[in-house]
Amino acid sequence: MPRLFFSLIFVFAASFIHAAEVTDLYQAQLPVASQSEQDRLRLAPDLLKQVIIKVVGDRQAVQQADISALTTDAKRYIEQYSYQQITLRDSDTTSQQLALTIDFNEQGINNALQQIGLPVWDKRRPETLFWIAADYEGQQRISAEGDDDLILATVEQIAKQRGIPLLLPLMDLQDQTQLTFNDVISGNSTAIQKASERYGASVIVTANLSGNADIAEVRWQAMLGDNTERWSSQGALQTAIEDGINELADRLGRQFNMFYGTGGALSELTIQVSGVHDYAGYSRLIAYLESLQAVSDVKVGSLGGETLDLVLSIQGQPEKFQQLLSVGRVVQAEGQDSSEPHYRLLP
Repeated sequence: MPRLFFSLIFVFAASFIHAAEVTDLYQAQLPVASQSEQDRLRLAPDLLKQVIIKVVGDRQAVQQADISALTTDAKRYIEQYSYQQITLRDSDTTSQQLALTIDFNEQGINNALQQIGLPVWDKRRPETLFWIAADYEGQQRISAEGDDDLILATVEQIAKQRGIPLLLPLMDLQDQTQLTFNDVISGNSTAIQKASERYGASVIVTANLSGNADIAEVRWQAMLGDNTERWSSQGALQTAIEDGINELADRLGRQFNMFYGTGGALSELTIQVSGVHDYAGYSRLIAYLESLQAVSDVKVGSLGGETLDLVLSIQGQPEKFQQLLSVGRVVQAEGQDSSEPHYRLLP
């Protein structure tokens, strides 16, 4: 097999995080032998566990909890199911396989997780832009949206399974002018951040993978705010990529999961938001806050000039909620005071 060199880069801008709403958070898919009820019910516990990990965001937290009663009763939480033909691929071949997709009940799952003591990672999650540079089979290139290869297919599959909003570069003339293959593999953060600006993502990932489709080692680096974290993954190409992205999702999930279902205890948090120039801005702000799963109620405490004092009824940890507020493209933290955090409404 030809030598493979594969690179990814990760930069996490904690002060201003763009996000997308994950619409299939309570949905999972697995290959299935037939459309029989027996096969469907046999796979339901595994599909539900996949959803639980995606919703909680942290595999370790799920492993430490007792979810056996929940998965054993998986049938109870099924809302709908469907079958599709999906493409399975490895390093050499592709094949078609029947797959079962199950949608589980959001409120039922959240309530059950709350009873177990597991948190929920909000539907709004940081968008993640992957610059993927591969030196493979004698060619050097940066993967682009729409490419059809094993590396990109694996990245897309695992990101979807873990509920990570994935962005891929266009690699059009603008990208090619701003960022070279060597910039990516050398970790040229200035060039990478500059090229990433047009995509509005806050998570930019990088790692170094060497080996081939059968044996690969990936060295990952992640900057989360002021902290830099590193880990590695080894194995066959697909396994190494899968393990690395799973670790990424776990780290993001631990930072942002905080909502404890519809039955969790409520607390009040007062925040101040400046830059509210008109009714359109006010409406956009209130709609954003009400869209967050952790928010049960929004009250206007006072309005002075272009600044709003808001009292939020939230479920979960206030400290994590303050991080969550910056996940959308609506507000940006300006100065954090323990009694009244301050944000600015973005244009």
